[in-house]
Amino acid sequence: MSQITCARVGYGTVARLHEQKLSESGVKTVAVIDTDSQKKQQAEQAGFLVLPSCAEAAPLRPGFWDICVNTSQHFNVIQQILQVDPQANILVEKPVCLLAEIPSLTTTIVNFGGKIVVNENYASSKITGIVQEIAFRKLGLRPSKIVVEFTKNRQLDSIGGRFIDYDLGVLGYEGPHMLAIVAQLGEELQIDQIIDSRIIEPSTPLHCQGETCARNQGSAFVRCRSKTGVEVELYTCMAGIVQYRYPLFSIENIPIEDTLTRYRLVALTGTDPAGDEYTIVGFFEPLPNFHRSQGAVITLKNQVIVGVLAPVEDDCMGVHLQRAVDYFTGTGENPYSLAMALHNTILLHRLAGRATLLSPLCQDGAEPVDVETKSLLWT
Repeated sequence: MSQITCARVGYGTVARLHEQKLSESGVKTVAVIDTDSQKKQQAEQAGFLVLPSCAEAAPLRPGFWDICVNTSQHFNVIQQILQVDPQANILVEKPVCLLAEIPSLTTTIVNFGGKIVVNENYASSKITGIVQEIAFRKLGLRPSKIVVEFTKNRQLDSIGGRFIDYDLGVLGYEGPHMLAIVAQLGEELQIDQIIDSRIIEPSTPLHCQGETCARNQGSAFVRCRSKTGVEVELYTCMAGIVQYRYPLFSIENIPIEDTLTRYRLVALTGTDPAGDEYTIVGFFEPLPNFHRSQGAVITLKNQVIVGVLAPVEDDCMGVHLQRAVDYFTGTGENPYSLAMALHNTILLHRLAGRATLLSPLCQDGAEPVDVETKSLLWT
């Protein structure tokens, strides 16, 4: 079997991460398309052939195109690729496009004969898979509540003009990840009804490159209900305020100068056939004192820890990119389809559109949760 190749559009941080992971999977990058002089120089110094357009890269017949540019450019790049390669295989970062571009995108791909994979890493997380396995296959739980939290202090990034979503605010960056995790737990747990949605502004206005940052960049708390009546709570904060403190791996609020720490988890609560309450908590990497790609899963029975799996290897980006390559080569299924990504983009806009705006940043979005434990039973 010949080596699969790719042409990468854009050469920023995400592009370099993709190069590292895809090269480990045996993918060869035949060209980088970028017109920015600084990025062009960086790519050339890294040994890549740099071209100014997709049209000039098309004769190289890449096995797939890897789109690593800003969301606002995604649709335009997809159009450029399809003009020169109507049967293209395309890997594109989430979100696929802006909300207003969805009708045009769906029209553009009506007769599309290639394949599109959305790079949503958390759709391939081993941690979520373990939570699902323990909750449903091992314990037979009847779920009552799901919690997903993604917290990091990105205020310095915002001041530098990075990670600012002018369309969805704080829900724009981590929101797709959180919805992907809920989707991985099971189709019957998908969000059906919005109960409460709140966006809380930072306590101090952030000034980005001399101007006040876009609004809605603080934190967001969303309470929803699935079709089967399961309560779903989503919380994300770009100011480092931790909301759900489950035992063993919980952390304190993340200060502004800490640009590395993240607190990301999924917790599923339910009752087993005997009537006991369980909560299965999956902590995504990175975790303190663990390697970068290692997470953990704990099991609580009636608020007592009865099981710990740690560390758990969970290189979800590497796994997801490998699954994308497998799909392009006909040896696997699509790990995250365009239809699913567009559905979640529309849902995020519903959540943001229903949100009540609160200020200043505080814990009014939801009551802080501290789970007390009576004993530790390591298994």
